[in-house]
Amino acid sequence: MNPVRRVLVLAFAALTAAPFAASPSAARADEIAPELETLELRQKAEAETKKLVAGLSPPDQRRLAGVYLAFDSSPSDPSAMVACDDDGDYVIVLSDAMLRLVSTVARAQSYDEATRGRNVEDYAAFIARVQVPGRRLLPPPPGFFTGQLSGATHDTRLREALSFVIARELTHLRGGDLVCAHPTATHEAGDDAWTSSEQRRAIEGAASIYPGRAVQRDVEATTRILDAGRSEDGALGLLRFFAQLEVERAVHTSRFVPTYLAQHPASAQRAASVLSAARNHRAE
Repeated sequence: MNPVRRVLVLAFAALTAAPFAASPSAARADEIAPELETLELRQKAEAETKKLVAGLSPPDQRRLAGVYLAFDSSPSDPSAMVACDDDGDYVIVLSDAMLRLVSTVARAQSYDEATRGRNVEDYAAFIARVQVPGRRLLPPPPGFFTGQLSGATHDTRLREALSFVIARELTHLRGGDLVCAHPTATHEAGDDAWTSSEQRRAIEGAASIYPGRAVQRDVEATTRILDAGRSEDGALGLLRFFAQLEVERAVHTSRFVPTYLAQHPASAQRAASVLSAARNHRAE
């Protein structure tokens, strides 16, 4: 290689490598390949489910034997609901879009806590304006977040929000809002795949479950996440997003209505219930 060219190549390599060598942990969540991010989010959701189920009373654990978490691969509709699968087992179903939304809101919340900003509300406004129903849920636009933060706060708020979403659905099962025919502790191969027919029946049955005793279920869910070692902060951040989305939908006449919001309306009132329940729990 020409000596001059060799010097230029080495100089360019050093310049491009320097930022990464100086800050090896600077990679953001949105730089992870989507497939890997989804897998990681599913694993975190499963971990929260195990903790919450372990916290049920022995009678509830026996009655809900084999309850498990399934994933709807929809990238466009944030949803979380309870259902019975084809085998008659209890199941909590989260969509991949819901996992992505929870992660993005948790990240926005972590920036807000550091800067006293309104990234959560701004993201809700962005979604209300530009999200097209049936299309992949949009991430924040480039440049939405400024500065660099430790990923620790994001991960904490993410796990807290996931815990609340799952605990809220678990309260419907524990409260008897849905009764499945043949619950069993045996995990079968088919349980790993959530089929379109199972999804259709889940949506049909949701009308008799949601919103149901919303305040009672939110209060119980808050107690359960606190008992599991999580705080209510992540839940409040997620409810901030949905409350702002409800406001923005009215302003922009948005056609985008996540199934989760349709089934769990009145997000501002829900946030008040969660906050009150947390305060009461700590005062006991």
